[in-house]
Amino acid sequence: MSEHQDCKRCRSEKAVLVSRKEPFCPGCFQKFISLKQRKQMMSEQYFQDVFKVMYQDKVKTAEIAEKMNAESRILVPLSFGSSSLVMLDVLNDTLKEQLEVHRGKTGFHVDILICFLGSEDLQNHKDRLQTLMNTRLLETRNCYKTHFVDLESFFSSSKRMRVRLEDSSYIVRKVDGASDATTEPTVKELLSTCVNRSAREDLLNVMKTATIKLFAAQHAYKAILWGHSMTRLADEIMALVVKGRAAQIANTLDNSSFDSEFDGSFKNLHPMRDILLSEIDAYCHISDLASLTYNYAPQRTLLIEEVPDAENSGSKLARNMTINELARQYFDNIEGNYANVISTVVRTGAKLDSPLDALPKMSRCGVCNARLFKDGSKWLRNITVTSSHHVESEEDRELYSAWADSEHGKSRGEYIKLNTEFKEQGEVLPTCYGCLLVLGEVRHKIMCWPDNQSRILQDTMEAYVIGDDDESN
Repeated sequence: MSEHQDCKRCRSEKAVLVSRKEPFCPGCFQKFISLKQRKQMMSEQYFQDVFKVMYQDKVKTAEIAEKMNAESRILVPLSFGSSSLVMLDVLNDTLKEQLEVHRGKTGFHVDILICFLGSEDLQNHKDRLQTLMNTRLLETRNCYKTHFVDLESFFSSSKRMRVRLEDSSYIVRKVDGASDATTEPTVKELLSTCVNRSAREDLLNVMKTATIKLFAAQHAYKAILWGHSMTRLADEIMALVVKGRAAQIANTLDNSSFDSEFDGSFKNLHPMRDILLSEIDAYCHISDLASLTYNYAPQRTLLIEEVPDAENSGSKLARNMTINELARQYFDNIEGNYANVISTVVRTGAKLDSPLDALPKMSRCGVCNARLFKDGSKWLRNITVTSSHHVESEEDRELYSAWADSEHGKSRGEYIKLNTEFKEQGEVLPTCYGCLLVLGEVRHKIMCWPDNQSRILQDTMEAYVIGDDDESN
């Protein structure tokens, strides 16, 4: 790279990064990213009505226009990753422009939702939020409300169930959780029962998504803005296929329909779906947002005057990596020279439709609430042999006896005993193929879960709302 390269857009400032083979100065690159996000925010009439400042016209009175502006509330889940921070920064610039151009009026208000797990997580998020509010969001802080939600509240429902996978039939049954509830279940305890990181990540993602969407449904937001980059959406599509959740791709990428999982009162929007993760990370560095990220180090691959880190370059070992991490590693490795592959994956995923429904009536998964289209248990039974061969000889009996006395044999005996209990007392729980796989990776194939997800959060949410008197708001 040459020592001095001019920005191709303004031709007056020095370029500090190269993206899509084009050199950019900081100002032009920030505008480039902002325009891509704003284009998605104006992608259809529904979102135009959400984000634009409304005035009196032939259809609307002045009172109706003011009411529309006041009720245009969007929910922004903030993880303090680079993507959610950049998305919020562009939203904030939009609000500042509206305040200036429309004499103190804005077309929408932003509620920031931060999910945390544990006191350390909470404190880290609060520190970063306070810094953000006192710097980037200072001029527009009256346009924001901030909410903290403990993911442990996922189990705050008054009714819980125990869910168990029967590995001989792949049928999932549930019983009343109160029958075995010596102590209150916790999210951390549930995650600790997962035997691998992929299952743990999958369950945590189900809980986070349900928490965010339920919050949006319960508080009448117009839309949830997800800070997923094009790269993140691509690796999510690939991961969903591998995890047996390919039927959920169409719904995950649907920005046009009202969300059908939780009462259909809001729409989902991915305003950064045309922006690569490396571009978002570069925006973080040139906008001084990198110091606010949490559990993520933004890449510097697009910056011109950077020396590659030899220790971090190249592929990492795949040992103990989750499915999402493997997909992300693949797209990270090809992004520089084959970025078109990433956009092709996202465009193809967006064209997918839901599968044909092969069930007699509409049903949803009792764990993740996804729409079911086929009986995953029946399909698995048709392609799998799960029955064991009977004992024939004396040698077989001796070997079986030795196995039965082992730790594995005793554990299997307890599993069979519980299976009997679930068959006698439980009822079949509709379960998607992806959740069947996850349950197979949970210790003893049993876990506690909310029996009615629509009731979670109702008693705990307001306790984590930062009010007007709080210095962080």
